[in-house]
Amino acid sequence: MIETGMEFAGIQVLNNINCSLEHNSRIGLIGSNGSGKSTLIKLMLGHLTPSSGKVIAAKKLKVAYLAQNLRLNPELTMIDHIHGAREDIFCLKKQIIELSHSLQMSHDKSVEIELHNTLERFQALGGDEHENEEKYVCESLGFSIADYHKKLAVFSGGEQTRICLAAILLMPYDLLILDEPTNHLDIAMIGWLERYLCKLDKPFLVVSHDRTFLDNTVSTIFHLENGSLSVTKGNYSSFSEAFQIARLAQERQYERQQRFIAETTDFIRRNIAGQKTNMAKSRLKQLSRMEIIHKPQQRKQIQLSVNSSGRSGNDVFVLEDVDFGIDSQKVLANKVSVRANYQDRICILGPNGCGKTTLLKILLGEKEIQEGRMKIGASLEVGYYDQHQIALDESITVMDTIWQLAPQAPRGYVLSWLARFGFRGDEVDKVVSVLSGGERSRLYLCVLIHQNPNLLIMDEPTNHLDIAMGDALLQALKEYSGTIVFVSHDRYFISQLASKYWVFHKMIDNDRVITTVSMPDTGLEDALELTFSKPELPRATPVSRERKKKVNPWHLEQLQNKIDAEHEHIETLQNILIDLNTQLADSATYSEAAKAKTLQARINELLKEIDSSKAQISGWENDYLELSYDE
Repeated sequence: MIETGMEFAGIQVLNNINCSLEHNSRIGLIGSNGSGKSTLIKLMLGHLTPSSGKVIAAKKLKVAYLAQNLRLNPELTMIDHIHGAREDIFCLKKQIIELSHSLQMSHDKSVEIELHNTLERFQALGGDEHENEEKYVCESLGFSIADYHKKLAVFSGGEQTRICLAAILLMPYDLLILDEPTNHLDIAMIGWLERYLCKLDKPFLVVSHDRTFLDNTVSTIFHLENGSLSVTKGNYSSFSEAFQIARLAQERQYERQQRFIAETTDFIRRNIAGQKTNMAKSRLKQLSRMEIIHKPQQRKQIQLSVNSSGRSGNDVFVLEDVDFGIDSQKVLANKVSVRANYQDRICILGPNGCGKTTLLKILLGEKEIQEGRMKIGASLEVGYYDQHQIALDESITVMDTIWQLAPQAPRGYVLSWLARFGFRGDEVDKVVSVLSGGERSRLYLCVLIHQNPNLLIMDEPTNHLDIAMGDALLQALKEYSGTIVFVSHDRYFISQLASKYWVFHKMIDNDRVITTVSMPDTGLEDALELTFSKPELPRATPVSRERKKKVNPWHLEQLQNKIDAEHEHIETLQNILIDLNTQLADSATYSEAAKAKTLQARINELLKEIDSSKAQISGWENDYLELSYDE
């Protein structure tokens, strides 16, 4: 339960917040960037002390919290970080193995009892099922077994965020808090997370600007605006409808009351000293007792417009039978045949890591194709929105970032331009390096739109944008006269903007599975189904044993299947081993010397078999890493 207010340096950030999270809460926390969402979460977590009021939490409450911009130990491997979510289980597992070895060397009653108790604790914590749960969560978030032993330093920022999400979902908790969990997830992963949350039997709170995600997961909306919190039952769509109705009703009530006050005040003025003085005094008392309805604060309307410097040719891009990849050994897509025409709005769809950003770099001329033909249209003035905003100069201020684009412009012009993107007052003097993710995204859009391009290439443009800014950008792009090629995982944004799709998908070519990009004449749902479907090779078709210099993706797939199957075999052996150790730890076993001896012999066989399987997996993983490429 939260009944609190919060101020910083005399500025009230949160006013009389009153809300609670129950055992069945499914809450979406929304509000514009800077509205106080992070502050409210920190109050819930006890990281901040409220200026007034109180925050009451259940005793021994365990909270799993996914924050933005987490810092990880770069020297840890991925699987070590994941195991860290359940140190209790893995410490017990280590103890079981050590105690089992000790018993095999010589029987000791105290060790037998300790092993028995340790096994019981391990099973009570769900240790038998946890490794399968780990594998399920990691695979659902796009990681393979080949990733497990890589150091965190080699993963991208987005991949590290997904690793953090995996670890947090595997933690024991009473309350789950996720801050922008859909950033860096592809659409299939977002769908999986939606299903995961819908099945969850514990309360959760998510901060998100993805209205489709909110519609599919939450049953209550916490809305922060101007330091106040409103609580609305239902998902985002029902909140949005109720919010508009309530605002309209308040405006009408305010207007009616203002008319009544004006008419009554006029009556009092005209009659307070005349024949109707008693009536005037009565109405004066009525006014003094009236509860004043405040005028609804008008939301700051964000009006963006993207102008183009001139018209491009009709054929913007034409790709025919193109192969491209990271380098000659890492092919991402084969036989790509797509085109972009003037004023097309093309969304590139595909799973994370398939090569969407690489394709954008090819369109920008920053990477070369490997095979095929590519034509780039004439008179193109390109504006590129990079989701990492690496083009921003970290050392200068927000104001100077725009001023250097128009050095002759007066100060008023620059301030006016920045205000359109939500930068006002002292915010224009902030150094770029201290900006939040949302502020950086707004500044990058500010720079991009100022360039007046006739072709926009955009990589995840809505990441870190709040709903109001996202809507303003969407409306501006709808009215834009140029051509747009973009990557996004925001299903609402895609459905409202895209007129065509370039879809990464797998297909069968000469009895092998390849990745290509095509331009289906379908809607969003069919395009998503195509990109996330997995074709199967015909069983009757023999696979050629001839090896080309270029790595065959089918071979990698078979190698991965062997690795997965061997891991499942090890899990089966480990479960048998735990069962045998349970029997061996039973004091009744040691009254039968023959049985104890048989059990110990079988345990030794299993340990040898497990070691052999691990060595086999290690060899296969080395083969995989030598041959693998980013798909």
